[in-house]
Amino acid sequence: MKIFGRTITPLFLAVVILASCNSFKPTPTTSSADMMETAISTASTAFAETQRISTNTPLPLPTIFFPTTPIPISSTALGPSSTPLVFTDPSIPLSERIVYYYFVLSAENPIPEGTVLAVHLLAPTYSDETYTSDTVANLKTALRIVLNDSRNIWIGSDLEIDNVNFRNGHADVVLQGEYFGIGGAVLEAASRQILLTVFANPSVQTATISLNGDTIWNLGVSLEENAKPDDYVYTRVEIETFINEHAYVPP
Repeated sequence: MKIFGRTITPLFLAVVILASCNSFKPTPTTSSADMMETAISTASTAFAETQRISTNTPLPLPTIFFPTTPIPISSTALGPSSTPLVFTDPSIPLSERIVYYYFVLSAENPIPEGTVLAVHLLAPTYSDETYTSDTVANLKTALRIVLNDSRNIWIGSDLEIDNVNFRNGHADVVLQGEYFGIGGAVLEAASRQILLTVFANPSVQTATISLNGDTIWNLGVSLEENAKPDDYVYTRVEIETFINEHAYVPP
């Protein structure tokens, strides 16, 4: 009897405890569907807020133009993705800074105004060097900047400025060395870069520009009928017409 009594008592207590537990209501749980609906609602609200902010915050527009004569211009005109210009002496007016052309990189956005589609995109920009009363020195400075610009998509071997003369509005530029690029199109664009940089100097009205004895225009030209004579003389009217006809138009 004692053994039987010890066995029934624990069973009786277990029944009582189970009955008591049934009287409590289970804590409600969140289903997977409810969790997904909440997440979508939160994401939609965040996206709408982002759209509202970006719509109400206009981006600055570029203001670069080809300077037939130097024009004061905002230093932020190159846009957020381009290489920013850092001037060591910001007190020097932009109208006094030497202008040159550079290769516009594919990541640059927006494309600067004044960009020319000369096989590749070329855009004018200001250097940290100023114009002096010596046009020869100014041309050499601009050309040195172009030949050493890290944005160039061509490379040179022993490429140097052999001689520059200037008289009565006419510049005679002699370059020596080798250009290398992937395909003739790159070399053709490089020749246009040199041409545009020379005529970015407002003192230049006509110019002869040669590379290894041949006019710069013929760099990358594959068809003889498109070539120019070795002593070809370029005019400002011709170059400005080229700029207008090849001005980059955003899609």
